[in-house]
Amino acid sequence: MRNDPTNRPTNAAAGKPLPVRVAGASQRPKAQIAPDCRHYRGDKPCVHNRLCLGCEHYEPYSQRICVIKIGALGDVIRTLCVLPYLRQRYPDAHITWVSKPNGCRMLSGHEMIDRLLPFDAITAMTLNQEAFDLVINLDKEPGPCAVAMSLKAKKKLGIGLSEHGTPVPLNQEAHAYFHLGLSDELKFHQNTKSYPQLIYEALGWPYEGQRYRLALEQSSRDRMRFHLAARGWRHNQPTLGINVGAGHVFANKMWAAPRTADLIVQLRAAMPAVQVVLLGGPDERPTINAINARLRMLDAQSCVIDSGTNHDEASFVAIVDACDAVFSGDTMAMHVAVALGKPAVVFFGPTCQQEIDLFGRGEKLVASVPCAPCYKRHCDQDNICVSHVDTRRAVEAIERAMRQADQSDTVGAAVSARMAG
Repeated sequence: MRNDPTNRPTNAAAGKPLPVRVAGASQRPKAQIAPDCRHYRGDKPCVHNRLCLGCEHYEPYSQRICVIKIGALGDVIRTLCVLPYLRQRYPDAHITWVSKPNGCRMLSGHEMIDRLLPFDAITAMTLNQEAFDLVINLDKEPGPCAVAMSLKAKKKLGIGLSEHGTPVPLNQEAHAYFHLGLSDELKFHQNTKSYPQLIYEALGWPYEGQRYRLALEQSSRDRMRFHLAARGWRHNQPTLGINVGAGHVFANKMWAAPRTADLIVQLRAAMPAVQVVLLGGPDERPTINAINARLRMLDAQSCVIDSGTNHDEASFVAIVDACDAVFSGDTMAMHVAVALGKPAVVFFGPTCQQEIDLFGRGEKLVASVPCAPCYKRHCDQDNICVSHVDTRRAVEAIERAMRQADQSDTVGAAVSARMAG
């Protein structure tokens, strides 16, 4: 549910609760229960703790919308860009978002989402009893496509399932977006549009640079800053987050441990006041250990903080929030940084840089080699894209990103002064 404890709708632009509408006598419920009211719960009293008959707080939803997006966490995060338009066009709508459990945890507390549901059999049965004005599915896997097809809705957009059990576009505007997944030539070389623009056009909406954002509760922010401080982080010192991992789906999305350690050495020489926070999940523990071992060997571990690798989604977001800028591959951590408005310096090798929009915050380091992008799980070109971007170029880009954090973020207003001091 949204952050507002009364479950009132929020203003999509300002993030503030909209004024409560007091129902006139003719608009009040005529029965003991009003399932269409935004305050109605059914299994417990509503916030007003009364039966619905004649209630002056009756606020029916104007529309009901269901968004299905269950893919990798980075894809889930960047698909949040649809919410500003939905809230602008349907300000009084009830919005349900269906995702994997980790996606639901990542999106928890988002002010523009009314209900988060995990992608499972119970959710499918529940949704099949409901009716929607609009269903949006942007996944191309059979499971979410089948759920989208099974729901009762006045309108469906995105991707559905054919009678042959294969994904197909549901609306004419979605064809171009869908075809990118069928042709390497289209996706790798012809397309020049970012993912947000692609999905806006696939839904038939005007794209005006709408961003995606994540919610972050103050309690999570405070807790993880205390956690980092216990590991040597200083809140008044400029901070670069380095995400060391990139999952196992594609080869060479991020640099190996020795190269990352050498980057830190050069970075600390160029910006002595900058502290580095190492970011990663459980799979990155060996990489972080290897980075730390090399830094110890080089006597260069000062001001390098191991943030830990066993954090839940909210905690990871809070750690990224403690950074002034982030260096990463094309990964979930990059999308978290973008969603938080942090300048990001991003390395691109096997994936399509043109699909990523940093919204003017940071820079892309693109391996311009003949075989990239390739989206291969294993490199058969001697890891050529990893070595194409040298560390000096990365350090220079990071310096610019740290200064950008100073110029446009009041929280980081002292970054340049701290870097100099």
